[in-house]
Amino acid sequence: MNKLEKGLTSKQQDIRYLQNQLEAIHYDLYRNIDKRILTKALDKAAQSDSRYFMLAIQEALSLLRDAHTRVSENFRQEELFPVRYREIGGKYYITGALTPQSPLLGREVLKINNLSLETILPALSALSSKENSEVLYRDLCWFLRSNKILRYYGFSNSNQIVLTTNKGDIALKVDEKTQNLYQMNPLPWKKENYKNNSTYDGNSFYHFRIEGETLLFQYNDCTNEGYSKKYLNDFKQNLLNKAKEVKNIVIDFRLNDGGTTNIMENLFDNLPNNIPIYVAIGRGTFSATMHHLLYLKLNKNAILIGENAGQKPNRFGDCKKIVLPNSKIQIQSSFKYFELLPGRDIDDIKPDIRLPVTIDDYINNTDPLNQWVKENL
Repeated sequence: MNKLEKGLTSKQQDIRYLQNQLEAIHYDLYRNIDKRILTKALDKAAQSDSRYFMLAIQEALSLLRDAHTRVSENFRQEELFPVRYREIGGKYYITGALTPQSPLLGREVLKINNLSLETILPALSALSSKENSEVLYRDLCWFLRSNKILRYYGFSNSNQIVLTTNKGDIALKVDEKTQNLYQMNPLPWKKENYKNNSTYDGNSFYHFRIEGETLLFQYNDCTNEGYSKKYLNDFKQNLLNKAKEVKNIVIDFRLNDGGTTNIMENLFDNLPNNIPIYVAIGRGTFSATMHHLLYLKLNKNAILIGENAGQKPNRFGDCKKIVLPNSKIQIQSSFKYFELLPGRDIDDIKPDIRLPVTIDDYINNTDPLNQWVKENL
């Protein structure tokens, strides 16, 4: 440590180290922001209360407009309330609670501590990269759960808040059981529903079935963790064999937030070219899965169905970890840039056929994709 660094506080040393590391690792750190602005924001973070240092750093990193460069997940997972939220059509609903019988499920949230969401959300958005609108909505649903974040912005002053919903007020306390919440989600397949379907094959990461003359393939995570290469190869060969017998293929990416592209690359490359392929996308379609959906769109003439994909097509990605020397806060930094649509710097990949998932679908556990397939394929 040189003399100048010896005169810095521990937080200032961390910030100096962080900016140096970001400049060394990130593919193009100042693509979306002037260096002086980022430096000023990071210097401001060094002056923050130690309890909120992590959040102040995240505010600075959000200016990069890079959803992959951020403080580790911990910044949004501390002091949580036992609920989960989902933005649908500009409204925020409770879709997770401690039990499936919770009366909170399905309620629309209107206020927190008598402050409207219209007041709260713009403040919380400072923590989001806002890489596109879907990233922002997903982030806000996480931020609303954190009492630490609400305290940071002055919307809470204890470990309890009062939610005003369309069905009355409810008091919530910070609860350590939030990792085991029941989550309403109509999109995952329930294997037991298809146990009598002789064509069902796969696991929680990837599985397919045949309905009539349509093959439906749900790909939920770009990984093969816990399964052998032989298992994966047998699965892919079985799917490709069945694909020769159907008239339509539906691939569901709505729950897939990425991983490793090479898990299924050769499967998508070998899908038949002579039958229609439909690709279901949504806010959860992110990172590596963006590569797959655009490959299928551009090379297999796939028809996109569902809602906006969860990330920009031209974006940063692939991350390396930075650990700050004093606070030990962990940061992840992108080190690659993916230009999946060269020359087209658009925010959203939109579906060709819009098929939104509504709050009624969450409440009734119904996936509109299943009904659409029955009515159209």
